[in-house]
Amino acid sequence: MGRARKYLIFEDVRENLVLRPVFDACVNMVMDGSARISKTREEPGYPQYPCFRFEGAEVLVGDVLRYFLFELAVAGFNCERAIDFSERLRKLTGFSHEFRFTLEQWVNRCLRDPYFYDKNDGKDRLRQEWALKPDEAHDFIPEGFYRFACYIAVCLMKYGPSYASSAANEIFGFVTALGSDLPKKMKRHGSGDLPRDVTEYKDAEVSCYANDAFATVKIALKAESEENYAKVLGFLCRLLEHDFPRSYAIAFRSPEKNFLPVGGLPKKGVHQLFANAARYPALYGEIENYARLAMREYEWYNDLEGENCAMPGTFAVFALGLCDIMFAPLLCDYLELCDEEHSGIQGKFIPVYIEKFGFTADTLSVFITAADSMQELPHHKAYAAAAADGEILRSLLAAKKDCGKNKWQAVLYALWGDDAIRAKGAKTVKAAAPALKPLYEKIFGD
Repeated sequence: MGRARKYLIFEDVRENLVLRPVFDACVNMVMDGSARISKTREEPGYPQYPCFRFEGAEVLVGDVLRYFLFELAVAGFNCERAIDFSERLRKLTGFSHEFRFTLEQWVNRCLRDPYFYDKNDGKDRLRQEWALKPDEAHDFIPEGFYRFACYIAVCLMKYGPSYASSAANEIFGFVTALGSDLPKKMKRHGSGDLPRDVTEYKDAEVSCYANDAFATVKIALKAESEENYAKVLGFLCRLLEHDFPRSYAIAFRSPEKNFLPVGGLPKKGVHQLFANAARYPALYGEIENYARLAMREYEWYNDLEGENCAMPGTFAVFALGLCDIMFAPLLCDYLELCDEEHSGIQGKFIPVYIEKFGFTADTLSVFITAADSMQELPHHKAYAAAAADGEILRSLLAAKKDCGKNKWQAVLYALWGDDAIRAKGAKTVKAAAPALKPLYEKIFGD
């Protein structure tokens, strides 16, 4: 039998009240700003977890939060204190899994499990359908519970991974079903945490409104002009410089519906916005500023799904990329952030990009980065034609030494398709001009 763990969890203090001073000390350190996150000591059979240390004792971070909320409930739940402590801890942990999980469990214990049941009887955890228990009274639930639950939902929207939005909306659903109109108010006005001059802008021709609680941005233009798009871009940049969710949706309306000349891109408002704005060269700097503020790995535009999944900033980057080759570094930075498991929209953009600019030192870097940015950059006949040049082939050969085997295989497949993978470029070498054959042979060689 393995030895018992040495770090402390919430159940320990429930079973042994002698430990209360240790947990209280951790709470006080969070409140006075002296707390520091450590890791539990290595113990055979136990992973290391984030913890607080006090006089040699180690208490897991999530369990300090659970202890604080439990004690608060015993004393009489105070929403302001719950939010204050949670915010201090969030800033310490960076919205860690332990912090997020503890808050979600609070919702489950205090709102979901007492008052809801799963219509699917728990048979499928991925398809739970929650409904109010018909005989369970809930008209006595403290308003503070609803406010704290909505605080948790907003945290999930702002700081959680992109998929956390579903958990946030589920929490809003619980609160609404229990009879509170707080989610409805938040849907209209947001959380109230951001200044109004950050979330709203309106004049005779431009209307911008952002809701941080539901991660939505609504923009409408009555007239097309460089000045109006400058206002929109300024609004978006200010928003992202504040505490706005990093996965969000942009709804956009304007008189002209222009889209980028890239087949297969979703014709959504956010696409229209940046295709329109990129018609004004004076705005390139602001568009790039937005793109760099928006680009975050594992974050998404929430209203795009499936093969159209796109990281925030995607359409701004694509628009600039097609405007001028000088934005090749921005494209490379974007492609390096793409989630190769779920992002494939760049595969629609790259053929158009290469057809427009051909292969140069800059565009070759973009191409190679793109080949490594998704599970498989599709082969396109335009690539092989653009690469059939001695200077480009020499540049490609020079890049080979910096590519790992899998990355190089992805580059070869995108350029020459199955011939490069199954026959080591035999058909390509055979059809090449005599002066280029040695270069092709080195490119396809081991």
